[in-house]
Amino acid sequence: MSLHGRRFGSFKVRFGFAPTQFAACREAAAAFPEHAVADGATLCGIPRSRVTVQRHLFVARRSGTCPDCRAEAVGAALRP
Repeated sequence: MSLHGRRFGSFKVRFGFAPTQFAACREAAAAFPEHAVADGATLCGIPRSRVTVQRHLFVARRSGTCPDCRAEAVGAALRP
């Protein structure tokens, strides 16, 4: 990792901009798109009881993800 990358990384953590991670999930009746889940619902508002949580993290830049969850996940990573 470059020195610049280390400095920027410590800046993000110091000022509360640490990367936010969400579990990936899918609606029980649908194969796509993949959603991000936090607490009792997905980031786009689907209740937790209607989704199946996957065994990997939600990656916003991956194809086949919910555009609303993608926008919320990126926004959450930018908020302190």
